[in-house]
Amino acid sequence: MFDGQVIGSRESRTAQGAAFCRLVEQQQPSELRQFDDPVVGRLLDPLMAAMAAAVPLQDQVLGSLAPGTYGGLVMRTRYIDDVVTAWAETGVTQLVVLGAGLDTRAYRLASLEKVIVFEVDLPGRQRHKQVALRAVRRRAAEVRFVSVDLNTEPLEQALGAAGFDHGSPALFVWEGVTQYLTETGVRSTLTFVAGCEPGTALVFSYILRSSLGRHGYQGWSPDVKQQLGSTEPWLFGFDPSTLADVLDVVGLRLLDDVGDLEYQERYLQPIHRQLLVNSSERVALAVVPRATS
Repeated sequence: MFDGQVIGSRESRTAQGAAFCRLVEQQQPSELRQFDDPVVGRLLDPLMAAMAAAVPLQDQVLGSLAPGTYGGLVMRTRYIDDVVTAWAETGVTQLVVLGAGLDTRAYRLASLEKVIVFEVDLPGRQRHKQVALRAVRRRAAEVRFVSVDLNTEPLEQALGAAGFDHGSPALFVWEGVTQYLTETGVRSTLTFVAGCEPGTALVFSYILRSSLGRHGYQGWSPDVKQQLGSTEPWLFGFDPSTLADVLDVVGLRLLDDVGDLEYQERYLQPIHRQLLVNSSERVALAVVPRATS
């Protein structure tokens, strides 16, 4: 189900798969649904969008993923949504979405009404998104598309050209990206964020280093694992036990690090929702510390 003909060539297969999960989540009753995303269906391949609406086909697609993958993708989106809203409410007016792909927050989160959103990604992916969302009213004050390859191009220069204010704090979102970058690419981005104005924050998902294996994708169906392992291999992961130290070295302070257990306790148990969440991916929140007197 995740071959190129179904997913389409405009966007990565994994990004389309994550968007598929977000669209499926919209079919949950409102009291159980983790977020509202009325936009994501516009970004999916039409066939995938139709499959998300048909339960037997939906189950077939989700069944090809490792157990708990759907839950993990849904819950990381919920957590990051909460972080974005909380930071916007503190008065931060710049949001940078790294590897934005099919992210829809600028078009669905009311908390961004006074925030400029910088979407950073490869130019081909951005063109598809701009066409697909041309008729959609944004919720953010402004959306600026920044074309850059995080593995090979300097982020600071590209953001500066787009009008990013280096003298004001910002929130950086890095969802579903770090595992596909080289260690050099990850560390250079962390170093750039750490050099931003104190009070700047970064929320990012990461794969456990112990889950990388040969290609990652443990527990996925053989066909999907072979396809994604060869085209979108997992290259990088963190060890949760040393994450705070790694961030501290570059100048970031870890504030939160969440995974399946935290999602269950904070979000799912209070509403009595049964949802399996894969433990191989976590989300961390770090900040550029302010000087202490």
